[in-house]
Amino acid sequence: MAAAQRRLPRVLRWLDFSVISSASMAPAYSLAATMGGMIAAAGDASLFALVALSVVMTFLAVAFARMSARYPNAGSSYAWMEMAFGPDVGAYGAWLAIISTFFAILATAVPAGIYTLELLAPAHAQQPLLVAVVGAVWTLCGAGLLYAGMRPTAFVTAAALLFELLVLAASAVAAAFHAPVHIAASQATKGATTALGLSFFGFMNAMALSIWMTDGWEVSASTSEENVGASTTAGRGGVTGLLVTSAVLLLCMAAYLHLGSVAGFKDHADEALNYVGVLLGGGIWQKLISTAVLISTGASLWTSFLYLSRGVYAMGRNGVLPRVFGTLDHRNEPVWALLSIGAVATVAQLLTAWSPSANDALQLVLSATSVFLGVQFVGAAAASVRFFWKDPQERVGGVLLPLLGALALVTVVAGAIYREPAASRAAALSGLLAGLLFVLAVRIFGRRASGRRLRGASLTNGP
Repeated sequence: MAAAQRRLPRVLRWLDFSVISSASMAPAYSLAATMGGMIAAAGDASLFALVALSVVMTFLAVAFARMSARYPNAGSSYAWMEMAFGPDVGAYGAWLAIISTFFAILATAVPAGIYTLELLAPAHAQQPLLVAVVGAVWTLCGAGLLYAGMRPTAFVTAAALLFELLVLAASAVAAAFHAPVHIAASQATKGATTALGLSFFGFMNAMALSIWMTDGWEVSASTSEENVGASTTAGRGGVTGLLVTSAVLLLCMAAYLHLGSVAGFKDHADEALNYVGVLLGGGIWQKLISTAVLISTGASLWTSFLYLSRGVYAMGRNGVLPRVFGTLDHRNEPVWALLSIGAVATVAQLLTAWSPSANDALQLVLSATSVFLGVQFVGAAAASVRFFWKDPQERVGGVLLPLLGALALVTVVAGAIYREPAASRAAALSGLLAGLLFVLAVRIFGRRASGRRLRGASLTNGP
């Protein structure tokens, strides 16, 4: 009975939720990893793609806020999908949460290795083995910080976010007032970029990449059980983090596009912020920007651990995963969920050493993760519509906005899958289909364990 009453410590306030949500979106890293690809896909229209996707995400964030206030749960979207549509849909939602966040950890650990080497040993920054090893060290450090507890994690996250925002603000102001600089690009490349930028699928591709850029704020929902304030605090913190960070991303992209050219960003798609540093004169600008991206990457890494550890804990608690993952240590922290994620993520990061190049591994992971995240958000939005359909007071925030957001994301994800290279499309579709096998495994093994626990509880507690 005492174990059943234990729960995650309530230590987070509105500012904590806002900071963690914004840091999880990782503005510096998001710009470095996806801005070049977005501009290559849609040219100057990439700014409108970011605005459009930010509006969609805001619709979803409002729905998440409503759900967090009414049904706070460490499992967030997975738990809501199970409550709304039953155990099989819930199990599929659990799979989406696991695979999308796990890939997000890889997608931050790989560049963490790249940017660390670019600062310390530039000649080795694209050697897959060294990148994999350094990224694995970052993975272990991210798990270690979270193991220290939520308060230390929140403090370090706030310091990291402040530094990266200051660097981004300074570089954006410098870019806005700097005379435009154009690094020569081939006429063929420039023509191809312009044609794609004017196409519907180019715009859809840029919006799909924007999913990755504007993702992360939902960590406020997975930490809603750790809220010390009013029931609406976690949701308001997530919405605040999303709006502030989206505005920062938009202003920075506009300033950087003023400084450089579409063709230039196309030719430097895998090092967009390094390209900005070069245009600003190199030297101290490149060092500051690289440091900000590295710190942003680290913050995104440990906040991804935060999201997934809470989700795995909730899945273990509910019987979707083995029960050990749903237990808390003497500090009421989900240590077994965290340790297992850290171990698997470290091994997976080391396996990226066999990729032809570090950037090949990164681009494949980014593309697949955008699809998984999009489908996960659609499922959570559908759960919100189901829950609030008959509630007159929630017809806008709980029904209309998530419905519009879900329809928009379905269009974006479908367009992204259609336009992806064969390898990326195969990875995304394989991940989605593998979720059906996960559902089957939960049906066979998870339900039996859950049933035994429920029968034991009935015998212990009486009718």
